[in-house]
Amino acid sequence: MRTHLAARYVPDRALVFIANYFMKLSKTDKVELSKKLGDEFKSRDVFFTSFQGLKFKNINTLKENLRPAKSKFKVMRNTIVSHALSNAALKADDAGVAKGPTAVITMDSADDITKAAKVLLAFAKENPALKVKGGFISSRWLTPKDLEKLSKIGSKTELLSQLAGVLYSNLAQIRWVLEAPTAKLAYAVEAVREKKATASK
Repeated sequence: MRTHLAARYVPDRALVFIANYFMKLSKTDKVELSKKLGDEFKSRDVFFTSFQGLKFKNINTLKENLRPAKSKFKVMRNTIVSHALSNAALKADDAGVAKGPTAVITMDSADDITKAAKVLLAFAKENPALKVKGGFISSRWLTPKDLEKLSKIGSKTELLSQLAGVLYSNLAQIRWVLEAPTAKLAYAVEAVREKKATASK
């Protein structure tokens, strides 16, 4: 029976390749990699996914799709992710963020968060093997549902047009609006809408 089951089992080629790669790394290499990743977590926003069942061609397609959003998809060993989170003083509300096959998506610009979220959620819809675990934006933990909401938010340009004429009461506010990350602008838009709705009652 065991022989029969073993004969039917086909290991995930992507997982085997990745496991072999990390096995070749020395302890020093892994420490350096977790430190470098931790520095990225401190300075950039990041999403986490699992990818078990995705083929190499699917992973490469996702990487290509994320490139216009200035985002990078990288497969990482869980111990390296855990140490990187610790190095960055970040704590995920979901303990499973560093369990199972894990990939991290880092964004070069905070203005591309919504674009990256749109790409990621659209890909996950077409490829159910990709599971979104959550992420950090400005060191704040976001659940998969939060990322789904984020994917439905407009670009920074669209958000700026929605805020035009509302927050432009002084120079300090103008500067804040122009420099604010997309996610913070989205919260501002929502706050303004709620305030207007309350005032009209």
